[in-house]
Amino acid sequence: MYKKRVKKAIAETRYSFKKGYLQVPIGEKEKMREELKNILGISGRSYFSTILNAGIANISLPKYEMINQAFARRNITDVWDITEVPQSSLQEKAK
Repeated sequence: MYKKRVKKAIAETRYSFKKGYLQVPIGEKEKMREELKNILGISGRSYFSTILNAGIANISLPKYEMINQAFARRNITDVWDITEVPQSSLQEKAK
């Protein structure tokens, strides 16, 4: 009777700063982690670990720039792994 509507998912992009974080010297890791947690507005260490490993979906430009600046202060410029989540996996999540 009714036509079934198919929702088209917008492509999702994941931004991961793990590549940059792995370049931080061991003596700076704790300070860097705290700075990144402040930028991202999180307090939990386990949630930081999740974001570090999974990346951030469609990050806002101000956060992106602040994270870049935090790494730039430590002379790290190759920070991001940017991947696009395939449309098929997004559509399966929507079901």
